[in-house]
Amino acid sequence: MVIGEQGLCMTSATGDFRSYRFSHVSVDTGDLRTDVAGVVRPFGLEWRVVSLLSEGPCYEDMAVAGVGRNGSGPEDAGVCVQRASVSGGALIERTPDLLCNDDVVLYIQEAGQRTVSQLGREATAGAGNGLLWSNADVSTVVLPEPARFVHICVPRKLMLALAPGLEDAFVRPLPPNAGVLRLLLSYVDVLEDADTTKTPELQRAVATHIHDLCALAIGATRDAAEIAKGRGLRVARLRAIKADVIRNLRDGDISVTALARRHHVTARYIQRLFEGDGTTLSRFVLGQRLAQAYRMLADPAQGHRMIGTLAYEVGFGDLSTFNREFRRHFGATPTDVRAAGCPS
Repeated sequence: MVIGEQGLCMTSATGDFRSYRFSHVSVDTGDLRTDVAGVVRPFGLEWRVVSLLSEGPCYEDMAVAGVGRNGSGPEDAGVCVQRASVSGGALIERTPDLLCNDDVVLYIQEAGQRTVSQLGREATAGAGNGLLWSNADVSTVVLPEPARFVHICVPRKLMLALAPGLEDAFVRPLPPNAGVLRLLLSYVDVLEDADTTKTPELQRAVATHIHDLCALAIGATRDAAEIAKGRGLRVARLRAIKADVIRNLRDGDISVTALARRHHVTARYIQRLFEGDGTTLSRFVLGQRLAQAYRMLADPAQGHRMIGTLAYEVGFGDLSTFNREFRRHFGATPTDVRAAGCPS
């Protein structure tokens, strides 16, 4: 790609939030020009155009917005959104030299269609559909016609805590016009509204809501696959039990016995549900506790509270256990995350 006449315009820079807009970028085969790549590379959005599939010139209009994805905030708590439209078709590749992070990318097709090939799988998304893929793996995308789309890049570690087994959802189509996709698009609109991202608190609130909606979308993808296999009842029960755990994580009884009693099943049945999901009840609970703790530590509004207090609040009875599990899960200490999210 090369920059067109209107060039590059930075539209916002506040706190951990950065927003850029490319107007009428001329698409050509090869790499992005250095001045464009310098903006999109930190967000992990570089691609290589292999060939154009439409006659005549092809142009792209693109907006990129990121919270905590630019080196100024805790990247594992951030989010990046790219919204773009192209005036013609193209064959695009993400090759090993362009892989720079391990984000999970939720793609929403607003108009036109695309076919994605990755990890030995292939899927096509039309208008209103969504797809999930890995930003850490090579991929090929075919845009056969003019298209409008959104990429939502979220941290893999946090998504693993919110949606265990998410790798099973890669390159699996979401249902068309799924409600969660419409909600995600509404939050993309929020990121594009400068008035709603003026403060770090609002920025982080938007990022957290996008994380939660992406986790719901990933769950919907996995559930659709399970329902197709005829296990819809088990999927529905597992989702209900997970929601019960999250709702009662801090103050309620989430023992397997209590859950079995509330959902009118046996404890062994619950254990089998989680085993079929590639995890266990205890690992799911641990992941949810750690995810909540991470968010609280990265929140500047919680910066005055002791780390031990936050650990106990999300359900850890022992601070040393919390510190060990947190570091094992996120590759950083609670102090590191707080320092990144609440700079002095």
